[in-house]
Amino acid sequence: MFILVILIMTAIAYVIYRMGNPAYNRTRLKGQPFISGNAPFRDVGRMHVGGDNLFWGFTRALNRYFEPLVKGHTGIINDYVYWFIVTMAVIFVYIYIML
Repeated sequence: MFILVILIMTAIAYVIYRMGNPAYNRTRLKGQPFISGNAPFRDVGRMHVGGDNLFWGFTRALNRYFEPLVKGHTGIINDYVYWFIVTMAVIFVYIYIML
């Protein structure tokens, strides 16, 4: 059955491949990332866009929600384990009451 599924998936992939544009000509920069019309940098580190810049508008609009969450992340594993145990205790109590 597994081999049959692989063969069917291969046939489907081949049909999709054949439906592509036969006039496609691969040139030097075709298929490269589009960076405002500029050729990509050789150093990938120069192209990196940080999450702060990417989600700036989103986090700015929801600043009142995110600010307490950021303050709550101390980076100390004991705090995270504490919150996990408290959350699991609340869930178990809720399940116990509902049953």
